[in-house]
Amino acid sequence: MALDVNQLDAGRVLRESFERVDNQLQATCPIAETVDITMSGKGCLTYQYILLTALVAKLANPQIDMLSLQVDDTSAGAYAPRTLCKDVIYPFQKQLLFNALDGSNSDPLVNKPARYLRLSKSNAARGDGKIVLDRLCDALPTLTAVSDVRDTLDYMMSKLVLIARENKERKEAVTSAVRDTNTQELYAFLSDLLDQGFGGAALVLASYALFCIQFPAEAGYSIIPHPVNQSGASSRQRSDLDIELNGEPFLGVELKDKPFTSDDVARASDTAMSSGLKSLLFVSGRHAGIASVPTYFSEVRKRYASKGFSAGVIEIDELMDFVLASHPTSINATQVLSAVYDCVSTIGGTAETQTWIYARLKALG
Repeated sequence: MALDVNQLDAGRVLRESFERVDNQLQATCPIAETVDITMSGKGCLTYQYILLTALVAKLANPQIDMLSLQVDDTSAGAYAPRTLCKDVIYPFQKQLLFNALDGSNSDPLVNKPARYLRLSKSNAARGDGKIVLDRLCDALPTLTAVSDVRDTLDYMMSKLVLIARENKERKEAVTSAVRDTNTQELYAFLSDLLDQGFGGAALVLASYALFCIQFPAEAGYSIIPHPVNQSGASSRQRSDLDIELNGEPFLGVELKDKPFTSDDVARASDTAMSSGLKSLLFVSGRHAGIASVPTYFSEVRKRYASKGFSAGVIEIDELMDFVLASHPTSINATQVLSAVYDCVSTIGGTAETQTWIYARLKALG
């Protein structure tokens, strides 16, 4: 039978570690090299969450097996890391650590490295992920004393606190820089952003900004962007960018910054219909390479209209012209640009994307 890890105890363990290192950073720990490579490894975010969850769980319940990943693990120390991570670890890093562990997925251990029964060198992994996996398998079983586990947690927490401080400083710098911006500067920023592409992230961010203007929160709307190139990553996801009104589905938005066909429109429309939506808007980016969008997709739009479903298609520059021109006096450019900065982490923007956004916004000051 799987062991229980009390979530209140786990939260206490996190808070106490945070308070200790916030006063004085932990300089080392028994497995410092393993923590270092886990934190610095490329594409190792899931392993970072695995490590932090295991350390917290071990301090909250010393009987758990830190290599265990599932309640079905045959180990006597099996527990439910995914639930603990989703309900305790993720909210903590988001609220107190300024998304030091990336806030793009609220269920971090849903990803493949955490889907095995337990950490094992035989698990599929490559690159830095393979190195980190092997190191964790060797290092975690050596943490047998409570003091060693606590020191390791504090060492990792120290690294996260440093990242959190940097994230906070960057946010404050951006907030100051965009304080007196206007619509013209917003337009220039969005246009420059769209030219970058960033693997589709630029289109998501620009569309998010425009829909924040078109469908304001004060009118009851919620704009929900999803991680780039991770269709269906969230159970709430109906499209690439979901718009709700008073908590109910209002509009689905598909974002395409590469060539797409009428069959793509049809498939997305079927998915949207099955999720309860009545309409879906396709927004094509500057890199989609499609001329005369309305004509190209006229047949598929007619087909779904006959089913009582509206499938619209618009180019991003047309959408931008419409939104900015139809709100000539009511646009809060400062608020929109700040929202775009916050959105980068939500959609899992790459380091390149985050760096460009930060530098471009800071230059507005």
